[in-house]
Amino acid sequence: MTLLSDALIAQLLGMDKVVINPGAKPTLFKKSLRYNYTVQSSEGTHAFELYTRQNQIDPDAFSCGLTFYPGPGDKGVTLTRYNGGYHVHRNPLEGDDEIRNLCHIHLATERYMVQGKIDKFAETTTRYKDLRGALTCLLADCNIAGLELDSKINDHSLQIPLFE
Repeated sequence: MTLLSDALIAQLLGMDKVVINPGAKPTLFKKSLRYNYTVQSSEGTHAFELYTRQNQIDPDAFSCGLTFYPGPGDKGVTLTRYNGGYHVHRNPLEGDDEIRNLCHIHLATERYMVQGKIDKFAETTTRYKDLRGALTCLLADCNIAGLELDSKINDHSLQIPLFE
């Protein structure tokens, strides 16, 4: 497992990035509509993946996130993930109350990585209520350009029929 310092996490999240494949096609996996975008830092030295997931049954079951790939063949590290309020979340190292039915943003921290709980820390948010809003926030927060949410191909409300 790759351990990242809080300073490096902040640097990776803050650097300018661009989506390389804005026309990515959706896939359906376990009743979830998924998009995967290849992202790189503006200078081309860092590799990332931007992903979205939208459950086709529960509109509150959505997620989008940014994964960092430290090097070729290395396992990715999810730096941040913006979730809908479809599940209960608790920050295991904080011992705080459960987050119930609220949108929340996961953020990788050095403290949680050391404990082997890479993406278990999250804070509630009222900045979004659906996947489009979450993705808009993620793109702005992580300085990602090159993805137009208004085009049909990136319409995350697109419904693909479920095959039973």
